[in-house]
Amino acid sequence: MRVVFLLIIIFTSGIYPVFSQRKTKLNTNGQGALFGQLGINRSFYSTANVEINSNNYNFTLENTSIKDNIQTKEESSLFSSESPQISIKLGYFIKPKWALTLSFDRYNTFFEDNQNVRLNGTFAPGSHSIYTGSVDEEILLTQDQFNIAQSKGINYFAFGFQRNDMLVKTRKAKFALHAIYGAKLGALFTTVDFTYDDFTTQNLSSLSGFGASAEVGFRFEFFQHVYLQVGLNGGVLNQNKILLSDDESRTAKQTVGFISPHFSLGFNVFASSKNNCGTCPQW
Repeated sequence: MRVVFLLIIIFTSGIYPVFSQRKTKLNTNGQGALFGQLGINRSFYSTANVEINSNNYNFTLENTSIKDNIQTKEESSLFSSESPQISIKLGYFIKPKWALTLSFDRYNTFFEDNQNVRLNGTFAPGSHSIYTGSVDEEILLTQDQFNIAQSKGINYFAFGFQRNDMLVKTRKAKFALHAIYGAKLGALFTTVDFTYDDFTTQNLSSLSGFGASAEVGFRFEFFQHVYLQVGLNGGVLNQNKILLSDDESRTAKQTVGFISPHFSLGFNVFASSKNNCGTCPQW
């Protein structure tokens, strides 16, 4: 929770000078406008075939269910943990309605505990307390048996574009409603705790793959300088090389589809005079 409070303090101190600016009739989705936002998110994942490879074993956990929180914790722990699921975005309008964006999203993942999956692979003798040789069977998967816990997040850094369509605007620009559409592509930086046969190796970091996603949402804008945004992100997180040991002798692969509802607080700054009149009709 302290992390969230610190981010809110930094964010609000950053937008304070904005409110000291004179009110402007420039469009907040016009060329030269700059925006930033900070929010929280949830994430929901498709099932995945998780491949785990090492010198002593190679196996796949088929149709593995993945969650964004540890089931023994309350739902509120998603945003009070050491690694809250947050979303940050900066954008700049290069032309009316169209902006380039830089963003960061953190998505946590855990194997669902006590689920039925299919284990398919091979284990060298003595490499596991239960399995040896070739294995192809249904098992009850528990988090102390096999688990890749990305409790410090799949950290998704992305570059993209966004379109803002102004749907409603009051005469004196005290309120406006925007429809948001966007897409982005970026890299996934991961820190995992890997559990194998009741032994956990912690804090294994790697550049694990790439993500691609799209976004839709609505922005509720007040006095041109501050806004609330609700939205839905969705796409693919392709992790083709998750390091599971410091010497890189163990790796994992998984690809999941995801959707992520989010809620953000943001601000606008008119960084350039290349902006259409805010009293002009919006088409």
